[in-house]
Amino acid sequence: MPWPKKAARADALESEVDDLKARNADADARIARLTQILKAFDRARFDGRPEKLSSVNGDDEQRAFVFEEIETGIAAIKVRVGKGCEQADGKRAPRGRKGFAPHLERIEVVIEPGVLAEHAGKQKVLIGEDVSERLDVEPTKFRVIVTRRPNMRSGTRRA
Repeated sequence: MPWPKKAARADALESEVDDLKARNADADARIARLTQILKAFDRARFDGRPEKLSSVNGDDEQRAFVFEEIETGIAAIKVRVGKGCEQADGKRAPRGRKGFAPHLERIEVVIEPGVLAEHAGKQKVLIGEDVSERLDVEPTKFRVIVTRRPNMRSGTRRA
């Protein structure tokens, strides 16, 4: 019977939703705490009384502590919210690039490597090539320029 599997799946999804709600609530609480710290710091820093302003501006250790507390809090929120995700650092997995449309005109340019004097007359062996395409736009004409750079090695080929 498929019912027990669906029930187990539903229970797993409900527990995951509960976990995400707890993480969200924790992140909201931490964000509120960091916002309070920033507001208190701004009030102390921009208060109109000269004695208050000079005491806060003169206390570099207190200022450093506030910023360190904020950085620590932000890092903790990122770790807590990112837990269970594929990548916690916020970066996406790289996607392969699509080539240009096949109907565009292509002009192929081959850049031959220079030959040293000591390798003159020896057979070149192609060991690979770098191919890049770039879009060249003329007023009413689109075309793709393909550039090939053969990687060659002089000498004999080993088996």
